[in-house]
Amino acid sequence: MMTPRASVTYLLPTLVAASLASPTAYGKSEILEGQSGTISEVGDVVQIALPAAGLIGALWIGDTEGAWQVTKGVAATAAITHTLKFGVERLRPDGTESNSFPSGHTSAAFSGAAFIHHRYGNAYGIPAYAAAAFVGGSRIWANRHYMDDVLAGGSIAVMTSLYFTDPYAQTDLVIAPSLGEDHIGLALSYTPGLAGNKGPRAEREKSHDWGQQDKPLNNSYTLMIGGFDTDTNYIRDKQETGFDLNGFSKESEPNTYASALVNWGTGKQQYLSFRFTPLEARDTSILNQDIGFNGKRYAAGSEVIAAYRSWNLSADYMFNLMPKSDWIVNVGAGISLIDQWIRLDDLEGGNLGEFNDFFIVPAAAAELGYRFTPAVKASLGYRITGLSDFDSSAFWGDVTYQINERWAASLFYGQLEQTSDTDEYYNDARFNFAGFAVTYSF
Repeated sequence: MMTPRASVTYLLPTLVAASLASPTAYGKSEILEGQSGTISEVGDVVQIALPAAGLIGALWIGDTEGAWQVTKGVAATAAITHTLKFGVERLRPDGTESNSFPSGHTSAAFSGAAFIHHRYGNAYGIPAYAAAAFVGGSRIWANRHYMDDVLAGGSIAVMTSLYFTDPYAQTDLVIAPSLGEDHIGLALSYTPGLAGNKGPRAEREKSHDWGQQDKPLNNSYTLMIGGFDTDTNYIRDKQETGFDLNGFSKESEPNTYASALVNWGTGKQQYLSFRFTPLEARDTSILNQDIGFNGKRYAAGSEVIAAYRSWNLSADYMFNLMPKSDWIVNVGAGISLIDQWIRLDDLEGGNLGEFNDFFIVPAAAAELGYRFTPAVKASLGYRITGLSDFDSSAFWGDVTYQINERWAASLFYGQLEQTSDTDEYYNDARFNFAGFAVTYSF
């Protein structure tokens, strides 16, 4: 439930965009402070080493087709990543450059890791993914990227690799590169029946097997990319007058939006749905009144910076109530884990106030839609969560075009409302989001 608001402190937004992109203007605040060191340096190396290992390993074993596939995948990933970077122009979290979304380091690392996995299997793919995840983590640690930058970069790379890469195991005998700190070699294994369908790629996709045994496509991965803007983001320390981040400069808006959705079929009419959506924003303002936040005071006329983060991981068990109909009726229940972090500081630093909370709340979800043709469908969804200290509701709609059995593309729009009411602070936020999505079924 929304509680009545205290009087709002009005804020005078900063209007000089140039100052937002200036490292010197962003001074000494801990919110904007970058980090460098071994973690960042190793990430810089690994983002190059992973695609290089895929290419060199393929050439080493004479897999020229694989070498061509990794080249196409890496090139396409780089083209998509940098087109978005310079088209979106999102300001980095350290305030230095306007090319944050998506993460180039992460997309480069995952383009190599995904190729190794899709071409040579789990034995090499899982360690490669771990190394790529380290690269993404290093970019967040260095304060060079937001979580959604990393999520989008990694997902773009994986999906691009899925499009370009075929598995190498076209016989029961598998030969794959073995790369280590002190050796380069080959690993051989023999698994009867591994090869499955040996037809050309189009035939393999048509038979659902992606190079192995025939099976239905009950699972899917969806990447949603777009933007979100803020209708309201009211915050009040329980001991102080409240303020609304919607009154800050909003130079970072529309903020970028990225969400990853995994649907995992558990039966003909049931599936598990996992979604991760990280929302983050950082903006500045010149205050026209004194405000207080977690024991810190911010004087009228001072320039402050605010950082807002809400990471939401959800899991729902869903039931398809009309599996044989053109109508789409899905209902379910689940749980949400929310990590919320609100920070406020003088632009020059030294006056950081923050609240950080973690919520675990039950949820219920429903989806209603209609399939107009085998290729076109539209749906509406609603999900609600709630406990005494946190509640939220999300509403969304989408139109989907099924390109083929594996690939689909969608346009979506939605709104998220969430309220935190703890012993220390109250936060009432409402965000609108929209964009496009790509789905791969497997």
